[in-house]
Amino acid sequence: MRILFCSDALTIDGVTSYILNTGAALKRAGHEVAVLGRWAGKGFQQRYRQEGFTIITCPSISVGNMYFDMRAKYFRPDIIMTDPRRSFPLATRIKAITHSPVITYFLDPVEKTDRYGRDIASLVKYSDAFTTFEPDILSELYGLNSGVPVVKMVRPLDVFFSPSELPKREDFNILCFGRLSRYKTPGLFHMLDNIGLIQEHIPGFVINIVGGGGWRLFKLKLLARKLNASLGRQCVKITGTQIDPRKYIESANVVLASATSAMESAYSLRPVVAVCSGYFGRVKSENLNEAVKCYFSERYGKNDFAELLPEIFKIYDSYYDESFRDDLRQISRRLGDELSARETLRGFNEIISAIHITQ
Repeated sequence: MRILFCSDALTIDGVTSYILNTGAALKRAGHEVAVLGRWAGKGFQQRYRQEGFTIITCPSISVGNMYFDMRAKYFRPDIIMTDPRRSFPLATRIKAITHSPVITYFLDPVEKTDRYGRDIASLVKYSDAFTTFEPDILSELYGLNSGVPVVKMVRPLDVFFSPSELPKREDFNILCFGRLSRYKTPGLFHMLDNIGLIQEHIPGFVINIVGGGGWRLFKLKLLARKLNASLGRQCVKITGTQIDPRKYIESANVVLASATSAMESAYSLRPVVAVCSGYFGRVKSENLNEAVKCYFSERYGKNDFAELLPEIFKIYDSYYDESFRDDLRQISRRLGDELSARETLRGFNEIISAIHITQ
Protein backbone atom coordinates (compact mmCIF):
# COMPACT_ATOMS: atom_id res chain seq x y z
CA MET A 1 0.00 0.00 0.00
CA ARG A 2 1.28 3.49 -0.88
CA ILE A 3 1.05 5.87 2.09
CA LEU A 4 1.61 9.62 1.72
CA PHE A 5 2.29 11.65 4.88
CA CYS A 6 1.63 15.38 4.60
CA SER A 7 3.89 17.65 6.65
CA ASP A 8 3.61 21.43 6.52
CA ALA A 9 7.38 21.89 7.06
CA LEU A 10 9.96 19.15 7.57
CA THR A 11 11.44 20.75 10.67
CA ILE A 12 12.06 18.68 13.80
CA ASP A 13 8.89 18.71 15.86
CA GLY A 14 6.23 16.33 17.14
CA VAL A 15 4.59 15.87 13.73
CA THR A 16 7.76 15.01 11.82
CA SER A 17 8.90 12.73 14.65
CA TYR A 18 5.53 10.93 14.57
CA ILE A 19 5.89 10.49 10.81
CA LEU A 20 9.39 9.06 11.26
CA ASN A 21 8.39 6.47 13.84
CA THR A 22 4.98 5.52 12.45
CA GLY A 23 6.19 5.62 8.85
CA ALA A 24 9.15 3.38 9.72
CA ALA A 25 6.83 0.80 11.28
CA LEU A 26 4.64 0.83 8.16
CA LYS A 27 7.63 0.74 5.81
CA ARG A 28 9.18 -2.24 7.60
CA ALA A 29 5.83 -4.01 7.29
CA GLY A 30 6.08 -3.77 3.50
CA HIS A 31 4.21 -0.54 2.71
CA GLU A 32 5.60 2.21 0.47
CA VAL A 33 5.94 5.50 2.37
CA ALA A 34 6.37 9.05 1.09
CA VAL A 35 6.51 12.39 2.94
CA LEU A 36 5.40 15.61 1.27
CA GLY A 37 5.91 19.12 2.65
CA ARG A 38 7.71 22.43 2.45
CA TRP A 39 11.45 22.52 3.08
CA ALA A 40 12.27 24.78 6.02
CA GLY A 41 15.79 24.06 7.19
CA LYS A 42 17.22 21.18 9.19
CA GLY A 43 14.77 18.35 9.72
CA PHE A 44 14.37 14.59 9.55
CA GLN A 45 15.03 14.32 5.80
CA GLN A 46 18.22 12.31 6.34
CA ARG A 47 16.54 9.82 8.65
CA TYR A 48 13.52 9.57 6.35
CA ARG A 49 15.84 8.59 3.51
CA GLN A 50 17.66 6.09 5.70
CA GLU A 51 14.32 4.36 6.24
CA GLY A 52 13.62 4.30 2.51
CA PHE A 53 10.92 7.00 2.48
CA THR A 54 10.30 8.99 -0.68
CA ILE A 55 10.85 12.70 0.08
CA ILE A 56 8.78 15.25 -1.85
CA THR A 57 9.80 18.75 -0.80
CA CYS A 58 10.81 22.19 -2.03
CA PRO A 59 10.93 25.75 -0.66
CA SER A 60 7.41 27.18 -0.80
CA ILE A 61 5.61 30.21 0.59
CA SER A 62 2.27 28.42 0.48
CA VAL A 63 1.35 25.11 2.08
CA GLY A 64 0.65 23.62 -1.35
CA ASN A 65 1.87 24.25 -4.90
CA MET A 66 1.73 22.80 -8.40
CA TYR A 67 4.94 20.81 -7.88
CA PHE A 68 3.43 19.05 -4.87
CA ASP A 69 0.26 18.40 -6.88
CA MET A 70 2.24 16.82 -9.70
CA ARG A 71 4.43 14.66 -7.44
CA ALA A 72 1.50 13.50 -5.32
CA LYS A 73 -0.44 12.52 -8.43
CA TYR A 74 2.60 10.61 -9.70
CA PHE A 75 3.01 8.78 -6.36
CA ARG A 76 -0.65 7.68 -6.52
CA PRO A 77 -1.22 7.25 -2.75
CA ASP A 78 -3.68 4.68 -1.50
CA ILE A 79 -3.82 6.58 1.80
CA ILE A 80 -3.03 10.16 2.84
CA MET A 81 -2.03 10.69 6.49
CA THR A 82 -2.03 14.13 8.10
CA ASP A 83 -2.22 15.94 11.41
CA PRO A 84 -5.31 18.15 11.88
CA ARG A 85 -3.41 21.40 12.09
CA ARG A 86 -0.80 22.86 9.76
CA SER A 87 -0.70 20.10 7.15
CA PHE A 88 -4.43 19.42 6.93
CA PRO A 89 -5.16 21.96 4.14
CA LEU A 90 -2.37 20.33 2.13
CA ALA A 91 -3.93 16.89 2.65
CA THR A 92 -7.35 18.10 1.50
CA ARG A 93 -5.76 19.64 -1.60
CA ILE A 94 -4.00 16.36 -2.42
CA LYS A 95 -7.20 14.41 -1.73
CA ALA A 96 -9.04 16.49 -4.35
CA ILE A 97 -6.35 15.55 -6.89
CA THR A 98 -5.81 11.87 -6.06
CA HIS A 99 -9.23 10.99 -4.56
CA SER A 100 -7.36 9.09 -1.83
CA PRO A 101 -8.88 8.74 1.66
CA VAL A 102 -7.41 10.83 4.48
CA ILE A 103 -6.45 9.47 7.91
CA THR A 104 -6.16 12.36 10.37
CA TYR A 105 -4.00 11.62 13.41
CA PHE A 106 -4.39 13.84 16.48
CA LEU A 107 -1.27 14.69 18.49
CA ASP A 108 -2.99 17.52 20.37
CA PRO A 109 -6.43 18.01 21.92
CA VAL A 110 -9.26 18.57 19.47
CA GLU A 111 -10.11 22.08 20.70
CA LYS A 112 -6.85 23.44 19.24
CA THR A 113 -8.11 22.91 15.68
CA ASP A 114 -10.21 26.06 15.28
CA ARG A 115 -8.89 27.79 12.14
CA TYR A 116 -10.84 27.88 8.89
CA GLY A 117 -9.87 24.94 6.69
CA ARG A 118 -8.80 22.90 9.71
CA ASP A 119 -11.76 23.61 12.00
CA ILE A 120 -13.96 20.79 13.26
CA ALA A 121 -16.37 21.01 10.34
CA SER A 122 -13.52 20.77 7.81
CA LEU A 123 -11.87 17.91 9.68
CA VAL A 124 -15.13 15.95 9.64
CA LYS A 125 -15.86 16.79 6.00
CA TYR A 126 -12.48 15.78 4.56
CA SER A 127 -11.30 13.03 6.92
CA ASP A 128 -12.12 9.39 6.28
CA ALA A 129 -10.83 8.26 9.69
CA PHE A 130 -9.61 9.81 12.94
CA THR A 131 -6.87 8.28 15.06
CA THR A 132 -4.79 9.04 18.15
CA PHE A 133 -2.94 7.15 20.87
CA GLU A 134 -3.84 9.39 23.85
CA PRO A 135 -6.83 8.22 25.93
CA ASP A 136 -8.32 11.69 26.54
CA ILE A 137 -8.05 12.74 22.89
CA LEU A 138 -9.62 9.43 21.87
CA SER A 139 -12.57 10.26 24.13
CA GLU A 140 -12.84 13.73 22.55
CA LEU A 141 -12.95 12.21 19.08
CA TYR A 142 -15.69 9.78 20.08
CA GLY A 143 -17.53 12.71 21.66
CA LEU A 144 -17.74 14.55 18.33
CA ASN A 145 -20.31 11.99 17.13
CA SER A 146 -19.17 12.91 13.63
CA GLY A 147 -19.75 9.62 11.86
CA VAL A 148 -16.03 9.50 11.00
CA PRO A 149 -14.53 6.16 12.15
CA VAL A 150 -12.32 6.61 15.24
CA VAL A 151 -9.54 4.05 15.80
CA LYS A 152 -6.71 3.97 18.32
CA MET A 153 -3.37 3.66 16.55
CA VAL A 154 -0.29 3.99 18.73
CA ARG A 155 2.99 5.67 17.98
CA PRO A 156 5.59 2.87 18.19
CA LEU A 157 8.58 3.08 20.51
CA ASP A 158 10.43 -0.04 19.42
CA VAL A 159 11.31 0.85 15.83
CA PHE A 160 14.28 2.95 16.96
CA PHE A 161 14.57 2.53 20.73
CA SER A 162 15.30 -0.46 22.94
CA PRO A 163 16.02 -1.03 26.64
CA SER A 164 19.72 -0.69 27.45
CA GLU A 165 21.83 -1.06 30.57
CA LEU A 166 22.03 1.94 32.87
CA PRO A 167 25.39 3.74 32.79
CA LYS A 168 27.43 4.01 35.98
CA ARG A 169 26.52 6.77 38.39
CA GLU A 170 29.88 8.59 38.17
CA ASP A 171 29.65 11.90 36.28
CA PHE A 172 25.90 11.75 36.88
CA ASN A 173 24.33 12.84 33.59
CA ILE A 174 21.06 14.78 33.88
CA LEU A 175 19.60 14.88 30.37
CA CYS A 176 17.08 17.63 29.58
CA PHE A 177 15.52 16.43 26.36
CA GLY A 178 12.99 18.29 24.20
CA ARG A 179 12.19 21.46 22.33
CA LEU A 180 13.26 24.60 24.18
CA SER A 181 9.93 26.41 24.01
CA ARG A 182 8.51 28.63 26.74
CA TYR A 183 5.99 25.88 27.47
CA LYS A 184 8.59 23.16 28.01
CA THR A 185 11.41 24.96 29.87
CA PRO A 186 10.16 26.22 33.28
CA GLY A 187 11.51 23.15 35.09
CA LEU A 188 14.84 23.45 33.31
CA PHE A 189 15.29 27.06 34.41
CA HIS A 190 14.23 26.15 37.96
CA MET A 191 17.00 23.55 38.04
CA LEU A 192 19.62 25.91 36.65
CA ASP A 193 18.57 28.63 39.11
CA ASN A 194 19.32 26.17 41.93
CA ILE A 195 22.43 24.57 40.50
CA GLY A 196 24.36 25.13 43.71
CA LEU A 197 22.09 22.64 45.50
CA ILE A 198 22.85 20.04 42.85
CA GLN A 199 26.58 20.64 43.30
CA GLU A 200 26.22 20.01 47.05
CA HIS A 201 24.40 16.68 46.62
CA ILE A 202 25.94 15.37 43.37
CA PRO A 203 29.45 16.84 43.06
CA GLY A 204 30.23 15.23 39.68
CA PHE A 205 26.96 16.02 37.92
CA VAL A 206 26.60 17.08 34.30
CA ILE A 207 23.48 18.72 32.82
CA ASN A 208 23.15 17.97 29.11
CA ILE A 209 20.50 20.05 27.33
CA VAL A 210 19.41 18.54 23.99
CA GLY A 211 16.89 20.38 21.83
CA GLY A 212 16.46 23.43 19.62
CA GLY A 213 14.68 26.63 20.46
CA GLY A 214 15.80 29.75 18.61
CA TRP A 215 16.65 32.61 20.94
CA ARG A 216 16.14 30.42 24.04
CA LEU A 217 19.00 28.26 22.85
CA PHE A 218 21.21 31.36 22.67
CA LYS A 219 20.00 32.47 26.13
CA LEU A 220 20.83 29.05 27.57
CA LYS A 221 24.30 29.11 26.04
CA LEU A 222 25.01 32.42 27.77
CA LEU A 223 23.61 31.11 31.06
CA ALA A 224 25.63 27.90 30.75
CA ARG A 225 28.82 29.88 30.25
CA LYS A 226 28.07 31.89 33.39
CA LEU A 227 27.22 28.83 35.50
CA ASN A 228 30.24 26.86 34.30
CA ALA A 229 32.51 29.78 35.16
CA SER A 230 30.98 30.08 38.65
CA LEU A 231 31.47 26.34 39.35
CA GLY A 232 34.89 26.17 37.71
CA ARG A 233 34.08 23.33 35.29
CA GLN A 234 32.01 22.48 32.23
CA CYS A 235 28.98 21.01 34.01
CA VAL A 236 26.23 22.50 31.81
CA LYS A 237 26.42 21.41 28.18
CA ILE A 238 24.15 22.80 25.45
CA THR A 239 23.88 20.34 22.57
CA GLY A 240 21.05 21.90 20.57
CA THR A 241 18.93 20.17 17.93
CA GLN A 242 19.76 16.53 17.22
CA ILE A 243 18.09 14.37 14.58
CA ASP A 244 18.92 11.17 16.49
CA PRO A 245 18.81 11.42 20.31
CA ARG A 246 19.51 7.75 21.07
CA LYS A 247 23.13 8.11 22.14
CA TYR A 248 22.18 10.94 24.52
CA ILE A 249 19.50 8.80 26.16
CA GLU A 250 21.89 5.84 26.44
CA SER A 251 24.47 7.97 28.30
CA ALA A 252 21.89 9.58 30.63
CA ASN A 253 21.47 8.66 34.30
CA VAL A 254 18.16 10.51 34.56
CA VAL A 255 16.01 12.25 31.94
CA LEU A 256 13.89 15.36 32.40
CA ALA A 257 11.33 15.44 29.61
CA SER A 258 7.69 15.32 28.63
CA ALA A 259 5.55 13.75 25.89
CA THR A 260 7.32 11.50 23.39
CA SER A 261 10.78 12.29 24.73
CA ALA A 262 9.73 10.96 28.14
CA MET A 263 8.15 7.82 26.64
CA GLU A 264 11.23 7.01 24.59
CA SER A 265 13.50 7.49 27.60
CA ALA A 266 11.36 5.41 29.96
CA TYR A 267 11.14 2.60 27.41
CA SER A 268 14.96 2.76 27.14
CA LEU A 269 15.17 1.92 30.89
CA ARG A 270 16.08 5.42 32.01
CA PRO A 271 14.56 7.02 35.12
CA VAL A 272 12.31 9.85 33.95
CA VAL A 273 11.10 12.94 35.77
CA ALA A 274 8.15 14.18 33.71
CA VAL A 275 8.19 17.95 33.57
CA CYS A 276 6.87 20.52 31.12
CA SER A 277 5.05 23.79 31.86
CA GLY A 278 3.94 21.94 34.98
CA TYR A 279 5.53 19.28 37.15
CA PHE A 280 4.34 15.67 37.20
CA GLY A 281 7.31 14.04 38.91
CA ARG A 282 9.18 10.79 38.62
CA VAL A 283 7.47 8.20 36.45
CA LYS A 284 6.96 4.97 38.41
CA SER A 285 5.08 1.76 37.69
CA GLU A 286 2.47 2.84 40.25
CA ASN A 287 1.69 6.13 38.46
CA LEU A 288 2.41 5.06 34.86
CA ASN A 289 -1.26 5.08 33.84
CA GLU A 290 -1.61 8.65 35.12
CA ALA A 291 1.63 9.64 33.37
CA VAL A 292 0.31 8.26 30.07
CA LYS A 293 -3.02 10.02 30.60
CA CYS A 294 -1.33 13.42 30.98
CA TYR A 295 1.16 12.53 28.23
CA PHE A 296 4.02 12.68 30.70
CA SER A 297 3.24 16.21 31.94
CA GLU A 298 2.53 17.62 28.47
CA ARG A 299 -1.19 18.06 29.25
CA TYR A 300 -1.13 19.03 32.91
CA GLY A 301 1.04 19.18 36.00
CA LYS A 302 1.53 21.09 39.25
CA ASN A 303 2.64 24.69 38.87
CA ASP A 304 5.32 24.10 41.48
CA PHE A 305 8.80 22.73 40.83
CA ALA A 306 9.88 22.49 44.47
CA GLU A 307 10.00 18.68 44.28
CA LEU A 308 12.14 18.54 41.15
CA LEU A 309 15.61 18.60 42.73
CA PRO A 310 14.67 16.34 45.69
CA GLU A 311 13.36 13.79 43.16
CA ILE A 312 16.63 13.87 41.24
CA PHE A 313 18.50 13.38 44.51
CA LYS A 314 16.32 10.37 45.38
CA ILE A 315 17.15 8.81 42.04
CA TYR A 316 20.85 9.43 42.64
CA ASP A 317 20.73 7.94 46.14
CA SER A 318 18.75 4.82 45.14
CA TYR A 319 20.48 4.33 41.80
CA TYR A 320 21.92 0.90 42.61
CA ASP A 321 18.92 -0.41 44.58
CA GLU A 322 17.41 -3.49 42.96
CA SER A 323 13.86 -2.31 43.70
CA PHE A 324 14.60 0.95 41.83
CA ARG A 325 15.91 -0.92 38.79
CA ASP A 326 13.11 -3.47 38.85
CA ASP A 327 10.61 -0.62 38.68
CA LEU A 328 12.37 0.76 35.59
CA ARG A 329 12.09 -2.66 33.96
CA GLN A 330 8.38 -2.87 34.74
CA ILE A 331 7.77 0.54 33.17
CA SER A 332 9.75 -0.38 30.06
CA ARG A 333 7.89 -3.68 29.61
CA ARG A 334 4.48 -2.06 29.95
CA LEU A 335 5.29 0.72 27.49
CA GLY A 336 6.81 -1.79 25.09
CA ASP A 337 3.71 -3.98 25.18
CA GLU A 338 1.31 -1.09 24.54
CA LEU A 339 3.35 1.14 22.22
CA SER A 340 4.90 -1.36 19.83
CA ALA A 341 5.16 -1.50 16.05
CA ARG A 342 2.94 -4.57 16.24
CA GLU A 343 0.19 -2.49 17.85
CA THR A 344 0.71 0.30 15.32
CA LEU A 345 0.13 -2.13 12.47
CA ARG A 346 -2.90 -3.61 14.20
CA GLY A 347 -4.44 -0.13 14.49
CA PHE A 348 -3.56 0.75 10.91
CA ASN A 349 -5.18 -2.44 9.60
CA GLU A 350 -8.27 -1.70 11.66
CA ILE A 351 -8.49 1.75 10.05
CA ILE A 352 -8.11 0.26 6.58
CA SER A 353 -10.95 -2.17 7.33
CA ALA A 354 -13.13 0.67 8.70
CA ILE A 355 -12.79 2.70 5.49
CA HIS A 356 -13.12 -0.40 3.28
CA ILE A 357 -9.82 -0.31 1.41
CA THR A 358 -8.40 -3.51 -0.01
CA GLN A 359 -4.69 -3.89 0.64
